[in-house]
Amino acid sequence: MKTLTLLVILLTPALLAADEALGDLEKIEAALRSAPDDLKLHYRKCRALFALGKEQEAIDHAAVALEKFKKAGNDLPWMLLGSLTTDAYRIDVHYNMGRQERAAKKDGIVRPYSFRVWELGEPKLVRILDFELAYIDGQLLSAAVGETTRAGHANFGIVDPKSDFATIKKKVLTILER
Repeated sequence: MKTLTLLVILLTPALLAADEALGDLEKIEAALRSAPDDLKLHYRKCRALFALGKEQEAIDHAAVALEKFKKAGNDLPWMLLGSLTTDAYRIDVHYNMGRQERAAKKDGIVRPYSFRVWELGEPKLVRILDFELAYIDGQLLSAAVGETTRAGHANFGIVDPKSDFATIKKKVLTILER
């Protein structure tokens, strides 16, 4: 009985947070029906989806939000979708909306989303890992998880350019385990 009570005590905050996020999502979607171009509502929808564990839906809606931000002439550089936690790190997932992400995909590297890795305890940013897409002549050629630092660029392995968020997240977590 003590184990069950402890389990309920430990899970209650997460369950309440999920219920709250679901309620928020329903309110946000209702508000979007009245104001489909409201940038804050699109941002909030992405965060609510992520909080509910619908990470791929959050990423997909962030692409919709990016188009709304571009159309409105709003230069917000990124959206914080949510955070992941491991034993050692808090990992903030950012959907990037910078110049390269806004431009027509022609040549170069585009980083649709990034993982900002913070040490737990006294928060200290230790790494920024990016999901990177490489384009040449408008054609998507490859994808990887990479990291750019003052010392240069590291590529942690090619991934399928059509990889979903769960696959990229798994790759990032594997990199962090090393």
